[in-house]
Amino acid sequence: MSRAFIREDYLKVEITFEPVLPAREVAIGWLSELPFEVFESTEHGVIVYAPNKFINQNELIQIKTNLEAIASVKWKESIVKTENWNAAWESDYEPVNIEGRAMVRAPFHAAPPSGLDIVIAPHMSFGTGHHDTTWLMIRMLLDLDVKGKKVLDMGCGTGVLALTALKLKASFVLAIDIEKGAYENTRENAALNGFENENRLSVKCGDVTLLGQHHHHDVILANINRNILLQDLESYDEVLNTGGNIALSGFFTGDVPVLQKAIKTLGWACLEVSESDGWACILCGKT
Repeated sequence: MSRAFIREDYLKVEITFEPVLPAREVAIGWLSELPFEVFESTEHGVIVYAPNKFINQNELIQIKTNLEAIASVKWKESIVKTENWNAAWESDYEPVNIEGRAMVRAPFHAAPPSGLDIVIAPHMSFGTGHHDTTWLMIRMLLDLDVKGKKVLDMGCGTGVLALTALKLKASFVLAIDIEKGAYENTRENAALNGFENENRLSVKCGDVTLLGQHHHHDVILANINRNILLQDLESYDEVLNTGGNIALSGFFTGDVPVLQKAIKTLGWACLEVSESDGWACILCGKT
């Protein structure tokens, strides 16, 4: 689920619902169609951020009106100034521990005594490990045998999944994100983890059209969102080797049946579904 550097004033929208479900899932689905780049689920709703200059207020008002038809809604908008963003984010940034097997931390945190050590510069790019979908994907990746395999990280964000795969001895990792800030952040984090001159890693800025038929992978990691996944599954199938695995996330548990239907159409086997706080991850195998 790729997200770029914060480099300009952002619109912050804090929304609470009563009842929270399914309104929260519906809200994220609708808001993901607008230029929102960061989604933070809360106990009672969601907080979203987008570059202020890209937001059409009429579209936002319409979404608010539509949500009020399905739940009681409290809606608060504010502007986050660029100069305040990273300082506030870094002050709250805590290491993320994945079951004692891996730690995602900032450069200013101490390294863990054991397990994988993954260093991510906290520029508020999505994918630092704090979001449930990233945590689910890292745990899924830790359970896969990627040693000696070619891995695609689609929608790489900070590059945390790509770097985890490299530390798990993948033979080659291709990391792609549509956001230039995510591309730059992934390269920065590669250097922080000792992979600045790594010929096993290729980072590209773009979308699924970069794949082409000359790219084939044993493992695909795609933590994006439901709509993009459904749109791009066939492209992933074209570049996934027979016998390979694909892990999907960036969607709610309520979206699992929709994804499973598309997975079945492609002839993939659904091997595992995991969940965390309403978010889901699906592991598939191509037979």
